[in-house]
Amino acid sequence: MTGNKTILVLICFIAFISLGLPDGLLGVAWPYMHQNYRVQLDSLGVILIFFTAGYLVASFNSGRILSKISLGILLAGSCAITGLSLLGFAFGSQWVVLPVMAFLLGTGGGAIDSSINTFAAQRFTTSTLNWLHAFYGVGATIGPVIMTTYLASNFPWFSGYVTVGTVQLTLALVFLLTIGLWKTQAHHHESFVHASTSETLSLPVTWLSLAVFFFYSGIEISLGQWLFTVLTKARNSTETSAGFWTSAYWGSLTAGRIFFGIILTKASVNKVLLGSFIGLIVGTLSIAFNLVPIVTFVGIIITGFSLAPVFPSLIALTPKRVGASHAPNVVGFQISAAMTGGALLPAFAGLMIDIFGVNFIPVIHAIEAVLLLLFYLWLATKYKVKA
Repeated sequence: MTGNKTILVLICFIAFISLGLPDGLLGVAWPYMHQNYRVQLDSLGVILIFFTAGYLVASFNSGRILSKISLGILLAGSCAITGLSLLGFAFGSQWVVLPVMAFLLGTGGGAIDSSINTFAAQRFTTSTLNWLHAFYGVGATIGPVIMTTYLASNFPWFSGYVTVGTVQLTLALVFLLTIGLWKTQAHHHESFVHASTSETLSLPVTWLSLAVFFFYSGIEISLGQWLFTVLTKARNSTETSAGFWTSAYWGSLTAGRIFFGIILTKASVNKVLLGSFIGLIVGTLSIAFNLVPIVTFVGIIITGFSLAPVFPSLIALTPKRVGASHAPNVVGFQISAAMTGGALLPAFAGLMIDIFGVNFIPVIHAIEAVLLLLFYLWLATKYKVKA
């Protein structure tokens, strides 16, 4: 690997850390934020929907943007947008400001996610792609630690947003200073003809893939966003303990991606994925049944660890499953479906609070885990790939 390419890989890792940082904040801060803004607990769904809307706008247009500017400029601009939106969360005085800031946060995150995944898939190895997603987990793990530390020290919740917003603006400067490294990488012409959007959407495999990504991301994000609330409101955990286990959930996701990044150099991807989906059902059921606290906590770790290899492994299999001409479209659609699930399923869980109570949220996650396995088995059986 050349020196410049090594630097580019490292910058991509940094970008995914920055992508994960804000995701880990909201779940811990929300019980305090909703009181500060005098809105209901289930209003978290509104923020997540606006976040997803921004994410979808950016991801669908990332290819067009990259045809005009370099990835370095896109990353610098995206980090600047996320940084300013996080400061907007911290200093906004009215509830109406939060959905707007969430939309901007999603726009920055969507641009980073879709552009780097496309860039990495074209230029880096599958192993590097797995490590790339592990660094998202690093950011998502650090986020709750930052927020919980401030809360435990009697600092207001918005201190965490100010800290992470400042980090994002600093990273924007880093990307700005390294723009020269991306200039020769901005435009990449493939030797094959890309399929049209309508052609790709006409394939049944596309829709099955979208269903898998929809449920996968919905479970991952919903559990991360609601875990702190479930533990403190329904399981009598202290704020410090709940913050620790929320961070442990994201940490197990990160550790799993590091672990499976090594294992997948020798093991069958298909077998690892099947084992992961089964482990996810075991983990979510352990949390839902809540037999004793230790079983719940072990379930949290199993769930995060089982989720770890799914997203990067499925992305890596996409070209084999749909063909080179459809792969760029399907990867973009999968990321969009993932973020749609990441907004709608947590929002759905929030709506169920008024009917069944907070303690029913883990049951919803277990049901979704079963549906995810069924859709994956349908996809893997009907559209087999050797991996």
